Amino acid sequence: MELCKHLNYTGSLRPGKAVFYYKTQNSDFEPLQVEVNKISGQKCSSTEAYARNGTPKNLQPQDLAYSNPIVIESCYVPPMVSELCCRFSLRIHANSLQPSMCSDPEVYSELCELADRYKVLGGYLHLAERYCKNIFMGNWLWRNQHARSLEIEVLTSNDTLFMIKNANRFDWNAGWPLEERNKLRKLAGEMAVALSDPSAYFFLDVTATIQTEFCQEVIPSQRFTENVSRGEPSREYAKVACPDGRQAACFGSEKVGAALQLVDDWWSEDADRRLRVHEYGADRQFVVAQRRPDRGNDFYTLLRNADTFSEALTGLKEGESISGDIHYLMSVLVKAGMFQRGGTV
Repeated sequence: MELCKHLNYTGSLRPGKAVFYYKTQNSDFEPLQVEVNKISGQKCSSTEAYARNGTPKNLQPQDLAYSNPIVIESCYVPPMVSELCCRFSLRIHANSLQPSMCSDPEVYSELCELADRYKVLGGYLHLAERYCKNIFMGNWLWRNQHARSLEIEVLTSNDTLFMIKNANRFDWNAGWPLEERNKLRKLAGEMAVALSDPSAYFFLDVTATIQTEFCQEVIPSQRFTENVSRGEPSREYAKVACPDGRQAACFGSEKVGAALQLVDDWWSEDADRRLRVHEYGADRQFVVAQRRPDRGNDFYTLLRNADTFSEALTGLKEGESISGDIHYLMSVLVKAGMFQRGGTV
C-alpha cells in the first residue's frame, strides 16, 4: 500500500489538564499555587570558561565566581498540608477506526479493514490495558509519583469506581496482585469498547492522592519560554485559572497524554524500556530515534504494509497473538496526526 497525498487521523485519547490542589477542613479544593523567586544564579556552564573549540578562555580568577540574579517559578506544598491531589479527565473516542481525511479510497478501505480485524481479534483491549496501566501506576504524575504513598481513583462515565492504593509500588512487567489485576482488566475492557465503538460515550475522571512531606517540592509542566525580558521568570510553570481568580499549578494536556502514550516496547525484541508512541521512536534519554527507515520499523514503513497486516490478521483466531508491529501501528493511529506523503515522495 502506498501513502496517499492527504491522510489524517483525529486523536482517540483526549486528556484535559491535570490540576494540583489540596483539601482543608473548610474546602475540598484549594489550588496549589506557584510562587516567583529571585535567586543568585552561579556561573557553571562550560561556555563560561571554554570556547567552542574546547580551549580555555582568558579569564580573571574572580570572573567565574560572580553570580547573576535570575527569576524562576517554584512550587511547594504549603506547610501543614500532608496530602496533595492531582486530577484530570480523559475523553475517549473510536477515531482510529477510520481516517478523518484520506484522498485515496483504496487506502481508506485498507486502513478501515485493518482496524476492523484488529478490533475483532481484541487488539484494542491490549492497547487499553497498557493505557490503563499508565493511569493506575500514576505515570502521568511524572516525577511527582515518587512519594511515600500514592492512591489512584478512577471514576468512569459508566459509574464504575476503581481505587488503587500504593500505586507507585507497582511495576510494569511484574505480576500484579489478583484484585488489582482484575480492576485493570475491567477498566481496560470499558476503555476498549470506547476505542472501538463510535457510538460509545466514555469519560474517565482520574484523581491521585499523594502523601507529601513537609513543604515538599512539586514539579508541574514547565512552559517553553524564549527571549525572556529582564525581571521575568526564566523558568515558568503551567497554571490554570480558577473561578475565584487564583491560579493552580498543573500539567498541560500534552504532558498527560505523553504519559498515557508510554506503551511502545515493541521497537526491539530486546527493548528494555517503553517509549512514548512516536512515528520514529524518539528516545529522549539517549537522544536517538529507535525506529528508523534503515531498520524498517518506523511508522511510515509499517503503514505501507497495512494491507499485508490485514491479511496476516485474517489467519488469526481470537486470542492468538498479534505482532508487535501491528500493535505499534495501531497505537500511532490512536495517537493520530497528519501522515500524508510529502511532495518529493
